Amino acid sequence: MSFPRLTRRQDPIVTRFRDVAASRGADDDVVLLDGPHVILEALRADLPMEVILTTTAMLESNAPDARQLWSLAQASGAEIYDVTTSVMDAVSPVRTPSGIVALASWSPADVDALWLPAPALVVGVVDVQDPGNAGAIVRCADGLDATGVAMLGATADPGSWKSLRGAMGSTFRLPVARGSVDEVLAQAREEGVRVIATAARDASGAVEVRDVDLAGPVLLLLGNEGAGLSTEIQDNADTRVYIDMRAGLDSFNVSVTAGLLLYEARRQRNERRAR
Repeated sequence: MSFPRLTRRQDPIVTRFRDVAASRGADDDVVLLDGPHVILEALRADLPMEVILTTTAMLESNAPDARQLWSLAQASGAEIYDVTTSVMDAVSPVRTPSGIVALASWSPADVDALWLPAPALVVGVVDVQDPGNAGAIVRCADGLDATGVAMLGATADPGSWKSLRGAMGSTFRLPVARGSVDEVLAQAREEGVRVIATAARDASGAVEVRDVDLAGPVLLLLGNEGAGLSTEIQDNADTRVYIDMRAGLDSFNVSVTAGLLLYEARRQRNERRAR
């Protein structure tokens, strides 16, 4: 394969990549993708590709999916450039560049898309600040059969390069929406979806997650890394749940919590289907 060579760090294409990495707004529809896995998943999902930059070493890679990546990349209509290591260092936002980056179009889904197929299993992420955590939650949701993820309040932008890298392509396989807590709670009520809020073990009325029915339509609400969910949000839920853990430990990372809750929901649903 032969593509135009890009050698200047001052090229406008380089500037565009750096601008998207540094100042992408939550309402923008251009996203920066870094790494062959994320880019391949975006191509498989038919995301509109604008431009792909790659090093010669990546072009000559014998990785198992490399042939499919380049076949889909050429078919996508994207501009593709072979770039120097210096240019790749300038455009890639990660410390150790993977050797391939891209600009593509992606926008969050509408909140309406979260609830199907029935029974809904939606993760609502409230004010989670770390984009890596936000992305990891999307990855858990995809891997454990959730119907969608709602990024609520001041939660990190699911379209930032860090979030997309943390999700490893899962963002393109299930609905990921942005909205307010009030909006999503109102829709959950309209759809007949039970609202489950995570809480501390000693919270009033909190129930261990294994003792809660998660096989029906549910919205699982998780709070941010420090304070968790506010009392007001917990009070608006149908049930408060906690995860049993050894004495002396009172919380997990929010993405770990999401994974444990979703695993239990999936287990219960599989059991119900098997009856």
